[in-house]
Amino acid sequence: MKYYAFLLFSLIWLAAPIILRAQSKPVVLVAYYSPSGHTKIMAEAVAKGAESGEVEVVLKPITETTEDDLLRAGAIILGSPVYNANIAPAVQEFINSWPFEARPMKDKIGAAFATGGGISIGEELVMLNIIHSMLIHGMIIIGGEETEAAFGASAITGEGEFAGKPVQEVFLIKAEGLGRRVAEMVVKLDTSP
Repeated sequence: MKYYAFLLFSLIWLAAPIILRAQSKPVVLVAYYSPSGHTKIMAEAVAKGAESGEVEVVLKPITETTEDDLLRAGAIILGSPVYNANIAPAVQEFINSWPFEARPMKDKIGAAFATGGGISIGEELVMLNIIHSMLIHGMIIIGGEETEAAFGASAITGEGEFAGKPVQEVFLIKAEGLGRRVAEMVVKLDTSP
């Protein structure tokens, strides 16, 4: 009888991590840097789109995002404002802090979003720079739902009809679509640690 109890205990002990993992939802981390508040509004829309019920969404500014947040996430969606057609220096510093030894970010899903003050001021360049960094880490890149959001989601916040207004609905719809698509893919691929 003791043998069977020991055998049952051993099976439960060995199966527990598998059972716990099957019960946990994949994590989608939406991290952003937003000195003006525009990128934060886009991040909130991305998070709203990701909230499918099948994933856990974590929404944080990069200053509050920890290495544990990065490692726990199955998908990371990163947002930056445009700084001279580049990602914000704080965002580059954040990416440079990601763990690299043994490539723990490999096979996680990655996506990008950006905000810029004008038309053709560098939103696509910012998203591509984020994507390039994610590729160095071995991440799997996902674009938005629409052709117009192929590199991710972006918003124009300071030129023409977009100046002096909140982030426009057309951009928020693209942000939600990006979040939704990433959430769907992280569930399909189940890249959670």
